[in-house]
Amino acid sequence: MDASKPKVYHKDGMNTRSFLQTYCDRDTGFGEENLNFIMKKIHDSLAAGHFKGKTAYDFSVGSIIHQLYTVSDYYPEITILKLNDACIMELNKWLAVRTGAFDWSHTHDYVKGLHCTSDQENLNKEENLKTCIKRILKFDLQKANITDPEVLEQTDCIITGWLLELVSQNQNDYTKNFRSLVKFLKPGGLLILLGCLNASYYKAAEDRYHIFTYDYCFLRKNLANEGFKIDICEVLESKIQSDLTDYKQLIVIPAIKECMVSKLP
Repeated sequence: MDASKPKVYHKDGMNTRSFLQTYCDRDTGFGEENLNFIMKKIHDSLAAGHFKGKTAYDFSVGSIIHQLYTVSDYYPEITILKLNDACIMELNKWLAVRTGAFDWSHTHDYVKGLHCTSDQENLNKEENLKTCIKRILKFDLQKANITDPEVLEQTDCIITGWLLELVSQNQNDYTKNFRSLVKFLKPGGLLILLGCLNASYYKAAEDRYHIFTYDYCFLRKNLANEGFKIDICEVLESKIQSDLTDYKQLIVIPAIKECMVSKLP
């Protein structure tokens, strides 16, 4: 492979522990944006009381779990889907509390503070989340049945975080991959889309990875064309200056699936 060419997440694999340490660790400079902002906006959206169901599917980058704390309060059966075995191994290590598992206690402490309750000490969001995670599956976007041999039923909620931009090369590719995921969402179901706007790369373990560059106008148009109504849009202007990634904004969009998707042009 050309060393000067960015790697592609789903084709070249990724050091998932390095990714977590870089963007999700307690002392990382990305914590306020990638962690706290995301958790607060998901909490605020779901706490408004408009959404609730039984099942949720999570298609997100690496082995991140912080986006699921509040989701587990409203969708008690969660399936996590990953593109590579390393991410599944990392998640299983956290689920089983094995030696060397990534420490998410800082995110647990933060999301715990978002919940107004008189029983704060006994509010263990991490254990609740672990209980709600019913299975972790590997998937492949190139297959007609992406979880072959298992078959996914439609779900009440889909969360996708920083994944579509990593596995897509252009707008048509993004739309195609988007459809491969949201076909599993029931009409009337909730999509929680997390992404980075106007980004072109990120680094993990010194390796540089491709990001499909898009803006909010593209995202809004794509959602509308695919039959989604945006409930609210939260955008954060990044204050981070780093050579590890070049995203300009983070975005959180809860959207409702109103109709079936159209055909590709």
